[in-house]
Amino acid sequence: MSAHIGSYDVGSDGTGLLGRERERNMVAALLTALPRGEGRVLHLSGAPGTGKSAVVRFAAAAAGRQGIRVLTTAWAPGERGLRHAALHRLLRSVLAGSTGLPARERALLDAAFGGGVAAPGTGEPAVAGTCEPAASDMCEPVVPGTSAVAGPVSVRLAPSAPAEPAAPAPAQLAAAVMRLLTAAAEPVLLCVDDLDRLDGASRDTLRALARLCGATRVGLIVAERAAAGVRPLPDALAMTPDALTVTLGSLPAPQARALVTRAGRATGYAEEQLVLAVARGNPLALTELSLDGGHLGDAAGFGMLPATSRLAEAYAEDVEGLSAPARTVLLTAALSASPVTRDILRACTSLLGSGRAARAGLAETIARGLVAESVGDVGPAGGVGTGGAGAGAAELDEEGGEEGVGEGGEENRRLYFPEPLVRPAVLRLESAARRLAAHHALGRCLTSRPHAAWHTAQCVAGPDEELARRLEALAAGPRPGTAVLVALAALDRAARLSPDPERRAARLLRAAELACDHGLTDQALGHARRIDPSELGTFGRALLLWVHDLLPGNSAVGRERIAELCEAARAVAPQDPALTQKLLHAAARRCWWQQAGPGERHMVLRAFEDLRSGPRDARDTAVMALTAALPLPQAEPPHSAPGPADGDGDGGGDGDGDEQHLAGQVAVLVSDLDRAAPLLEEAEAAVRAGGRYGRLPQLLVPRAMGQIWLGTQWHTAQALAEEGRMIAGRTGQPDWVARATGTLAIIATLRGQHDKALEYAAEVEEASLRLGQNRQLNLAALARALTASGTGRYVEAYARLRFLFADPAAPYAFEQVWGLAFLAEAALPAGEQADARTVVEHVTALTEAGRAPLPQRILEYADAVLAPDDEAEVRYRRALRPGAGAWPLLHGMTQFGYGAWLRRRRRVTESRTPLATAESVLRSLGAQPRAEQAASELRATGQATDGQSGADDIARVLSPQQLTIARLAARGLTNRAIGEQLRLSPRTVASHLYQIFPKLGVSSRAQLAARIGPD
Repeated sequence: MSAHIGSYDVGSDGTGLLGRERERNMVAALLTALPRGEGRVLHLSGAPGTGKSAVVRFAAAAAGRQGIRVLTTAWAPGERGLRHAALHRLLRSVLAGSTGLPARERALLDAAFGGGVAAPGTGEPAVAGTCEPAASDMCEPVVPGTSAVAGPVSVRLAPSAPAEPAAPAPAQLAAAVMRLLTAAAEPVLLCVDDLDRLDGASRDTLRALARLCGATRVGLIVAERAAAGVRPLPDALAMTPDALTVTLGSLPAPQARALVTRAGRATGYAEEQLVLAVARGNPLALTELSLDGGHLGDAAGFGMLPATSRLAEAYAEDVEGLSAPARTVLLTAALSASPVTRDILRACTSLLGSGRAARAGLAETIARGLVAESVGDVGPAGGVGTGGAGAGAAELDEEGGEEGVGEGGEENRRLYFPEPLVRPAVLRLESAARRLAAHHALGRCLTSRPHAAWHTAQCVAGPDEELARRLEALAAGPRPGTAVLVALAALDRAARLSPDPERRAARLLRAAELACDHGLTDQALGHARRIDPSELGTFGRALLLWVHDLLPGNSAVGRERIAELCEAARAVAPQDPALTQKLLHAAARRCWWQQAGPGERHMVLRAFEDLRSGPRDARDTAVMALTAALPLPQAEPPHSAPGPADGDGDGGGDGDGDEQHLAGQVAVLVSDLDRAAPLLEEAEAAVRAGGRYGRLPQLLVPRAMGQIWLGTQWHTAQALAEEGRMIAGRTGQPDWVARATGTLAIIATLRGQHDKALEYAAEVEEASLRLGQNRQLNLAALARALTASGTGRYVEAYARLRFLFADPAAPYAFEQVWGLAFLAEAALPAGEQADARTVVEHVTALTEAGRAPLPQRILEYADAVLAPDDEAEVRYRRALRPGAGAWPLLHGMTQFGYGAWLRRRRRVTESRTPLATAESVLRSLGAQPRAEQAASELRATGQATDGQSGADDIARVLSPQQLTIARLAARGLTNRAIGEQLRLSPRTVASHLYQIFPKLGVSSRAQLAARIGPD
């Protein structure tokens, strides 16, 4: 059985191959040429796991569908010492046709296969194959019924059998094989995988065969392992005139992501990102790597994922071919958390008992291309100490180590792996005993104390508080990319070494907090579940309460949790001010999400005022914004908080996005979208760079909501909301899934996709009940109201919007401020101007202390729409003063309201400019229903819009207003709905339709729709 290692699976028809368009085209060209007698050779090379086997299988499947005969062979264990074994495997199904060959060619085949050509009339080989000369003394006698190459045989052995014939020359045997293949009735495709691992005789014959394919109906696709730039192409294949040569590299990012998703081993978004970072586009790694259920193993010490047996097998031959000293050096270098060459050689010397043997072993691994050496602190990606994660030993030398290292000196040399996947593969191939011995040696020889502590900790079974403290240093500082694996593994091991339950719990909670911040939900839950609350003191219980508030599944806890968080904050305030702030922030978040009453809000604010000391920072401002009433005086961007908004407690430094996140959060809460947009964008970039994927939904969704008002097109808002929803779902954040869904509902209804908007709104309402978060209902109510107004049901729309302002004592959120614009818009056709003015006046008084620019403009718009006719023009002009275009949606709504007011006042010519502007702005946004409404008003003024002709037959028969009414009736709107849109009474609409029907020669609305179309 073949043991070749495929990089990623394809279906039986080859359709599973992802990407590789260049290779697909080459295969297609080769197959197209075969029936014309233009045989070609396609040579595939590349590092292990790059997809060579997948392309070969794809080609075989494609050839089969085109009626081309396919012959395949690949390396199999135990056959490498058998001459022509792989060639026999390739030709086995066509050897029966050799009976028609001339005697010379038949004799060559007999000599190659030891008489293994099918005997006439039997279809079975006559004699078994022979061993390679180098292994002839190891060849066992062949007994009846078996064959070392071809399977069951039926042969009689005689003591006086003739001597074994001489092996044919590769060129002669290749000519005989070609003669056999060209005798077939159909074109033939030869698919050869693992060329570099086949027996030497088969390999030489296939290379000779490649030269003979031209001007025949025989094609050859051959794949072999060859790292780019390391091993040259075989001379015979390189010299073939028509040969197509391609080296397979990494998959591009979109295809790599699709392959990880299809493999299904990575269960969450953050895990998928880790796999992508470690695999670096290698298809085999993309399908095999994962967190393995949370068991990080030795590979986490250098920021990589554990290898599976299938991935390790791809590199097994490299390891098994090394001498014993070289294999020890390779294992030690692969395991080492530090890249320093001197330290690794010292550990190898300890293991081998000889410095000379260690240096010889290192030289051998370097000569084989498995390890390389660089000079300086920063080496190529794949450094021994980094795994490509970017956290090298030099970052940890404060506690131990490498002072006075001279540039270019022996102490400054670093080892790295040109193929980083070799490292976890080596660890998988070696036994636990050998890995433990290497850990022990590295723990004694590394000069970096945190790195040495990591290795020593793998050998210690009992508690050791000093070692646990040293391990914690590995979890400190920035953790970009896969370096989070190092921190999580170090904290986990430190917890296991902790003799004190309180310290053990603190380390596990720190790991859970870190995992949450990076979106590793399963790992966070696993760490939290290992804690026994009965063993904890006051500080431990407070920390546990904080972390539990971050974990998924805890949002549905009732409002009593707000009091618990405040009590815990008071209890730990003297001991840990940073944790105090986090607890108060968590309580404030619950007040906001659950729309808590004045009692809970005052409790949080009272605790905040009692415990706050020093100047106010970003988190303090966020607590106030989440619990206080809407008016919050504008301020400069707050100073950096001592920790992140919702993540781990080690952040807060410059460049991690925490300050921008908190400042952006505050700006969103007060609807200061102009200030929020750059802050959230900057925070998002920092969070992505740090791999803190648990934070992304908290940044993407507010950005999407802001783009509804700030964007000139809603494509960006849609993309941000969809990405935020996807990441929130895959990082265990159902509250942000609901928030993103509500944002998508608003975008959908503004675009006129009402059915989709209602589906989204229903999802949000269900999530609100499940999560116990009343705040989610605001977006659902806003989406349903906009759907109602978008379909002409203004009375229903007003009632839904009015519900958002039912409690005048509650602090209004930004959704309610935004809803104020739509409330005013619906008030006039719904006949609720007086009630709407009451709401606007209340919000105006509530925000008197300070307003951001957007709320100020919304209030001015509402004031103009609801103003008496004798004051409306002045207020519209104030709402349209310079700067109004910064918020395109509001600007389009204001221009439309002004133009419609002018037309109702019979100032038709003046109304055309604002109506045309409104149509242009709204259509550019993608707000098609509103743009059509503006176009209808514009047509009613007698001005043709885009796509309309003034010479249209119907337009000549009807007046502009009648044409507008006819179009709305053709779309199925009732008289009342038409009247609400055009500010007319239902009776007036009916009167117009009474005149329209005879003019157009119709007698029903169905005939009207057929006459002028539903548009």
